[in-house]
Amino acid sequence: MVHVKRFTRRGGGPPGRLPMSPADSQSGRRLTGSASGNQARQDGAPAMFRTRSAFTLIELLVVISIISLLISIILPALGQARETGRRAVCGSNLRQIGLSFAQYTQDNESWFPAKGLEGNPNATVAQLAGAQHLSSTSATPWQDRWGPNFSGMIRDIVEKKTTRNPADPVAQTYTGDLVDNGPPQYLANPKILLCPSDQINNRPRSSVTHTTRSVNNYRELPASTGQESRKNSRWDYSFISYFYVALWRNDDRPDWLMMADQSNRDDTRLDAFSGLTPEDNHGTRGMNFLLLDSHVEWGASRDGSRQATQEVATRYWSIITPVRPRYPGTPPGSNRSSEVETIE
Repeated sequence: MVHVKRFTRRGGGPPGRLPMSPADSQSGRRLTGSASGNQARQDGAPAMFRTRSAFTLIELLVVISIISLLISIILPALGQARETGRRAVCGSNLRQIGLSFAQYTQDNESWFPAKGLEGNPNATVAQLAGAQHLSSTSATPWQDRWGPNFSGMIRDIVEKKTTRNPADPVAQTYTGDLVDNGPPQYLANPKILLCPSDQINNRPRSSVTHTTRSVNNYRELPASTGQESRKNSRWDYSFISYFYVALWRNDDRPDWLMMADQSNRDDTRLDAFSGLTPEDNHGTRGMNFLLLDSHVEWGASRDGSRQATQEVATRYWSIITPVRPRYPGTPPGSNRSSEVETIE
């Protein structure tokens, strides 16, 4: 029989491990105890003593800088999108006015809205072209009077049936009751007279500006020059954002200019279109133009400068000025533009 001698390892460790010296054994117990103690302290410590990761000041500043950069990129884009929407509404306003005026021509012997010349029922068209901005006086019966400039054209020519009632006394019609006598005849909504981008505008035939305000009824528009020029009153606002070229007929060339965005300068002068400013309806970007066939075009301006704006004006007036006068009584040497008048 063969006897196998069994060897016992010092330290009593399991088979396969090297025996440890007393010092190693003591050191291992210290390490094991330290690790388990740290784990116990982390698991059982209050939340306020636990280790957490946090932003450093530099990281926070970087995040703030990125957010600021994104805002600076997004806000101008949003502003531009809003202005594009307002410009579309403005063009829609002009188109609605153009269609309403086209309907007006069906009831008024093909003439677009125009005023007469007080005291001269036989005035030539050239004479009428110098009177479209005027208001009538007390020499005209009050039922037939008209107010000044384009607001008077709208109030007392286009919507005459709406703002007149034979039973109304003069005081009520011109200074009192501001409620129309019935639904509008042509322009269904008076608020379309104001461009949504228009915040300030000049007084007609002046460079003095005041704020804009839409009207709910056509009687709210000034009925006399005195009302229109009265400061600190309910008429001390601009109610219309567009200028109008009066005395066209519906058989004139369809691509001729009838209305457009006003600037904050006097647009009735011969040297109008002298430049655009950031305060104009669409800033220095350009203007909406309504033509006689009721379609609207966007006239883009490079930078709003006088030269750029004159280029836009030439595009529309250069096709009118070479045309000879249409009506008798127009002074010799004149052209077709002398038989119309721009009012605002």
